[in-house]
Amino acid sequence: MLRTRLLWSHRKPRVTSKLRWRVMIVLLGLFPLLQLTGCANTRTVYVPVPQQQTPASLTAETPQPFIADPLTYGASLELNVSLLSALGQCNRDKTDIRTIEQSRASQ
Repeated sequence: MLRTRLLWSHRKPRVTSKLRWRVMIVLLGLFPLLQLTGCANTRTVYVPVPQQQTPASLTAETPQPFIADPLTYGASLELNVSLLSALGQCNRDKTDIRTIEQSRASQ
């Protein structure tokens, strides 16, 4: 025949004394205090960082494209492409210099 009652259903619950309750409450109250005081001894030390030099490749001159003497229509299109690529290189260099200056200012 199968048992219909579970084993734990007929047992009486344990009675915890008042002293144990107080000790448990005190320990639970002390634990967060210990956690908070564990971080109180940290120190922040700032270390001086040497200034970064701007790379020479960013401050170097951008080469000017060659302009053909008899400027034909086809040569003017090639000149436009080379001028736009030189302008793009200048803009990339300025952006890199700006990011370096921002990183210096944040330090």
